[in-house]
Amino acid sequence: MGKCEACQKPWDMYRGKRRCPTCGVPSLICRECFEADKAGTKKLGREVRCDLCVTEDVRNKRQLREREEREVKEYEQKLRQKMNNGYELPVQKKHVITRKPKPNPERITRLFLKNMCARQTDEAKLLEILHPARATHIQWLTDRNTGKFYGSAFIEVSTAEDAGSVLALDGMFVLGRRIKVKYQRADEKDIWPIPNTEILAAI
Repeated sequence: MGKCEACQKPWDMYRGKRRCPTCGVPSLICRECFEADKAGTKKLGREVRCDLCVTEDVRNKRQLREREEREVKEYEQKLRQKMNNGYELPVQKKHVITRKPKPNPERITRLFLKNMCARQTDEAKLLEILHPARATHIQWLTDRNTGKFYGSAFIEVSTAEDAGSVLALDGMFVLGRRIKVKYQRADEKDIWPIPNTEILAAI
């Protein structure tokens, strides 16, 4: 269960179109805070940020870019050191489950992924990361000004078991970034899956 980014009470549903003013991911705002901001009795200012930006004390886009560049450089440096020491990249065999699926009692097949490496993650790489889970749709979240992918996405998978397998990635380091994954049932007002998000080719 997540928390409202404004009042910190337990909340786990995205409402409206508000995004974190720092990194741009959808904001978790409870019904009361959303309605208060809409009515003008409570202002959701730039200090209301996503939990990751608050935890890492990222307050503006410059700090976000610096952090991402630093993490990519650290990852590449560690990889070069391993390669120089004779390290070989592990090859994951298909159809071999390398992580234990998480429970999915509500059998949700839509998930939200956050804090992925924007520079190195494309459809092929994401499908490789999700394997053996089978994704059917990917909605890449992009910056509204630049149109660039910033490391978050909604995905639809084939089965509830696949969703549990993807959730098992939560907290793991992938391409140098500790990714966050959560079940995210589509809001009743949302159109999901979104047209033109189908995956044409899978692993």
